[in-house]
Amino acid sequence: MSKQCTKPKRKRDEAWFKDKVLLVQAQANGQVLHEEELEFLADPGIAKTQST
Repeated sequence: MSKQCTKPKRKRDEAWFKDKVLLVQAQANGQVLHEEELEFLADPGIAKTQST
């Protein structure tokens, strides 16, 4: 049985990468991130796109 995704995936475009960079910078500056933001940072799909 296939797993159904409950959230639509975000398109990986310029805005997606900008959001990712801003969250990484915020985390580096010691800001506390919300669960949704942490999930976005931990997105395993980025490793797949960079390795190809």
